[in-house]
Amino acid sequence: MDRERIGLLYLIFIIMVIVSLPLLTPAQEQQPNNHFSEQTESGLRPQSDQRKAVQVGTGMGTEQGYRQRLGQGQRQGQSSRPEPVPTQTPTQNFFRFLFSPKMVTMLVIALVALALLLTGKMDNRTRIPFLVIATFLYGVSANLGLKLFSGFSMHPSPICAFTKPILYGLRAPMLATMAIILVLTIIGPKIFCSYVCPVGATQELIAMLADKLKIKRRKPSFRLSQTVRLVIFLAFIALSWTAVVQTTVQGQLRAKSIYDYFNAFEGFKWHLEPTLLNNLFHFLPLLLTLAFAFITYRPYCYLVCPVGLITNFLEQIGIFRVVKKKDSCNDCQLCALKSPCPAVAEILKDAVLVPDCFACTVCTRSCRQNRLKFGVKS
Repeated sequence: MDRERIGLLYLIFIIMVIVSLPLLTPAQEQQPNNHFSEQTESGLRPQSDQRKAVQVGTGMGTEQGYRQRLGQGQRQGQSSRPEPVPTQTPTQNFFRFLFSPKMVTMLVIALVALALLLTGKMDNRTRIPFLVIATFLYGVSANLGLKLFSGFSMHPSPICAFTKPILYGLRAPMLATMAIILVLTIIGPKIFCSYVCPVGATQELIAMLADKLKIKRRKPSFRLSQTVRLVIFLAFIALSWTAVVQTTVQGQLRAKSIYDYFNAFEGFKWHLEPTLLNNLFHFLPLLLTLAFAFITYRPYCYLVCPVGLITNFLEQIGIFRVVKKKDSCNDCQLCALKSPCPAVAEILKDAVLVPDCFACTVCTRSCRQNRLKFGVKS
């Protein structure tokens, strides 16, 4: 990719970020004191939940319920001394979520995987347990109803962690999720997307199965996939700014994310919706992702996911990545031909902007002269 095209891509990305920033202010001003745990994945609370919250709020230790009980006691002639309501600062909430079992295990799994990549001990036999564990812990376990996995719910999903702050303001779980993803992206080759993300892990497992079944998969050009992914994100920004797609939050009309309609992460929530159409919207994105994973490599990551788009720009400054030994590579292109992703061809060219690399180790294992490895780019 030439430098003019690279500069244009970075310019578009900067414009997206600048356009998105004004959206944060009204969201924070309108909901300064709402706790994130009281919202659903879309930033909304169903009407039935709102009614329950009102009923429960009068009988439990919420601030609103306490004030209601205090007013009732005063009306009934009872003397009550106001008691302070315990609250947590945003910083305390952030670190509470950041050091939760879910986030800590994500960090541990990613760093162990990175250590195996750097030592050259990561292969398919080693990768499969990582991918299965990630799928189970962060996609399946919360549906089992076991107390052991109560803190591993898909909330917020990576997509919502990156898009909901633009619509509804910053919240501690979103910031903690973003922090883990961004830090792991800078440390390793998209190490979160490669070995922690449940949607990415299931696509990777299907890619391995397709290879075993000798199903020929297509490799679309990175220019095409990046364009599709970028157009979807720009449409999200435009629709959020103009509020064409709306919903109601606490009696106010608010913009709704278009990613809600094709969020594959929602398919890991095993609850049935009241109508067939709602179930279709809920499960179809994940089912289509798994089906297309037999045809092309990581279709959701390359074509849809906004996390993939943002981390692709960030991984260009990543510390560890796939690198080649310039003096000894004979440019046979075997690694690029066998690799399922379009990143290797650009790595061989020493391109400034490299497509998404998911550390699948196919290129490093297929190089007969051992000229590709995971390390620090000189």
